[in-house]
Amino acid sequence: MKKTFGILGLLIVVFLVTAYMADSFLTPFNLENLIRRTSLFGIISIGVAFVIITGGIDLSIGSVVCLIGCGLPFLLHVDYQPNHQATLSEINSSKATITLNAPAGFSSGDQVRLYDSTAQNSGIYTVKNSKGTSITLDPAPANDDQRGHIVQVFPIEQRDNENKSITTSAGLNPRDQVTFVKANGDVGLTTRVLHATGNDYSLHEASPDEANYILALHRLQRTSVPVALTLVFLFSLGIGLSHGFMVAKIKLQPFVVTLCGLLLYRGITRGFTEDQTQGFQAEYPDLRLIATAKLGQLDYAQALGLFGGIIIAAGIGWLLWQRKKNAPANERRWPIAPIALGVGIALCGLWQAKHIPVIDAPVQETTAVKVDLPLGAQKISLEASDSSGWQQLDQQDIPPHDRPQQATVPSLATIKEVKAGDWNAVRIVVTQRELPRIGIPAPCLILIAVSVAAGIFLNHTIYGRYLLALGRNEEAAKYSGINTDRMIMLAYVICSLLAGLGGMLFVMDVNSAQPVDFGNFYELYAIAAAVLGGCSLRGGEGTILGVIIGACLMRVLKNMITLVDAIPTHIEYAIIGAVILAGVTVDELIKRYAAKRAAAQQQDST
Repeated sequence: MKKTFGILGLLIVVFLVTAYMADSFLTPFNLENLIRRTSLFGIISIGVAFVIITGGIDLSIGSVVCLIGCGLPFLLHVDYQPNHQATLSEINSSKATITLNAPAGFSSGDQVRLYDSTAQNSGIYTVKNSKGTSITLDPAPANDDQRGHIVQVFPIEQRDNENKSITTSAGLNPRDQVTFVKANGDVGLTTRVLHATGNDYSLHEASPDEANYILALHRLQRTSVPVALTLVFLFSLGIGLSHGFMVAKIKLQPFVVTLCGLLLYRGITRGFTEDQTQGFQAEYPDLRLIATAKLGQLDYAQALGLFGGIIIAAGIGWLLWQRKKNAPANERRWPIAPIALGVGIALCGLWQAKHIPVIDAPVQETTAVKVDLPLGAQKISLEASDSSGWQQLDQQDIPPHDRPQQATVPSLATIKEVKAGDWNAVRIVVTQRELPRIGIPAPCLILIAVSVAAGIFLNHTIYGRYLLALGRNEEAAKYSGINTDRMIMLAYVICSLLAGLGGMLFVMDVNSAQPVDFGNFYELYAIAAAVLGGCSLRGGEGTILGVIIGACLMRVLKNMITLVDAIPTHIEYAIIGAVILAGVTVDELIKRYAAKRAAAQQQDST
């Protein structure tokens, strides 16, 4: 517990320093992003913690995140293809015939778009007759060529641009797409089908008036969502089982096994994706809500007050629990820290809600000036003071913003009825303010669920105690009747499953995954978070709460490096490495001091 509070204290220090040095740190936009990223890294850090508790290590986390993060959009890939598209082998303009490379199923009366590589033969034609690979067109193509394609188009029978709908015989389904085509063959807008009723289709966008035809693009999905999710779950499970089997049964070193996994899974990912960026594009918006949705949408002050209240309640609950257990007096002081922290956060929320700032900015007689606006400022006023008090001289609206920005204040010269000498003082006041809203990102809720489940499993189940015992002394655990091989495999399975979950959430969040570098150094952040959070690399020690705090520290530290101008971003890994080294060194020194002190006390007692 002391170590947990030590890392919590370090987190608070880094948080306050970053808030002081970077104005944009405490903005709702940055805080939401920070919470989301911390949650994602917290999930994979918990998985790594289970392996470290057993005395092992997993260096393949980043590659597993990459494999699953690229694999899910790969399995769910969507392509849009016309039903009838064929490659031309020959165009004979004198006979009005074309020859296809293979039969394509065109029928007499079909309307088609014919085009070559230079678009010279582009246009809309009617199929007079079709026999095998030979098709006769009306009118005849203008030029001979031996290249190009032919694709069927469908006439727009009716259109209602006000309701964004058309009537056509294309045989479309919802989520299919249509490309509008002019009579001369030129293509234009492509849009999505929202609803289909017979031959009537509601579209995402209205059809251009000059378009007489559509090219029907049918949606082709590689696999369904349930199948894709099942497959990536099985991939993650298989990775964990294979790691656990090689470590427990074959007795290979965890470092070697997972290092090979790091290379293997990255290579597999680059192989099946062919190094192409994977993503969902505009598809699966509902699925992506798992990572992108936000809960609550409280304004900034309310969010601070609620967060502070939760921390206060947790501290009070901890204090009451200690009293119920009759904990020693020296341990009862620990809950004071979260209670004090919660009170401070709640007071910040109250200050944000009530404070209407006066901006101390110089107002020039002839030159307009820039002033830094507080969050949520909607109107600012130029006010002046005389013997009768403060009076408003001018006012201007401020566009909505969720980050610090500047506004131009009019000069005194622009206000014709005002002379600088008429006033004792001039000031700028925010007269109207609406704090931006902040929500709880969905990954934070997932992290809470995973943390609670992991904490209960580790601390309140027999298998959790087995894992801790295994890490403290594997031989003793084996002789006491614990199936150590099974426990090792279980730890690696948990680690891989949470890494897979993290990979899915990461790609849902950013909607893009590059196989070359997606997930790079994620194992660094995960292992660092676990170690800083109290997990000993010797095994047998660690708490889920400490791991979460460690993940928070790592993300706040990275955020500080990004936002603070005085810190070069290219030394990010040097700073992170120094922090990890310092944390591990301090931990080792404290353990040695504690061991010496315990030995001295034991000697004195004898």
